[in-house]
Amino acid sequence: MKGIDLNGVRHAVIVAPHSDDETIAAFHLICALRRRGARVDIVVVTDGSASHRNSASWPKPRLVAERRRETMRAMAMAGVPRDRIEFLGLPDGGLRSLDRRQIETALVGLRQRPEPDLLIVPSVFDDHPDHRVVARLCERAWPKCVKRLHYIVWPDRQNEARPSYCDLAIAGCPLRKRLVMRRYRTQTGIITDDPAGFSLMPPMLTRMCRSHEHFAS
Repeated sequence: MKGIDLNGVRHAVIVAPHSDDETIAAFHLICALRRRGARVDIVVVTDGSASHRNSASWPKPRLVAERRRETMRAMAMAGVPRDRIEFLGLPDGGLRSLDRRQIETALVGLRQRPEPDLLIVPSVFDDHPDHRVVARLCERAWPKCVKRLHYIVWPDRQNEARPSYCDLAIAGCPLRKRLVMRRYRTQTGIITDDPAGFSLMPPMLTRMCRSHEHFAS
């Protein structure tokens, strides 16, 4: 397992399909970049509204607004200011159905920041369809010469042919990351009136908050 060489990285862009993927995938990496004085931009692609579709107490506008606040609070703990976070607001769970106009709008949204030295983006081998769509959008949004690190949040355990995505790693404090993940309250149990709603259960948090984050180049 090799470490990640951050020498020369002055500007990084982290692309998250949903609010919380930026922390799950790259909190240790973001902290390391900020300690070095690098600019870090966060782009959250979807509005996050699909996690609790049937909650009466958390209708869509309230849920979307809170998920954005959760990302801003978590990123503040990593040293990323509010004006470095962009929310594109595309439909959560509906990225496979985007029309051409929406795709072009998404590409413009991804490209609106200055071209980075480093991209941290989802993998096309992630099990979540939104993550795979975002991965392909990222392939189109920036020139291939821009250095990329790919991450997997939801491993595809059915696809034995996928390559190993653990060849590069960066270390950090798992307890601090777990504390930050608790800032995503809508995803860790505060919404109780939607039996079909999504929640990061303790075993998931344990897996996501280990001492090392893994990427592929």
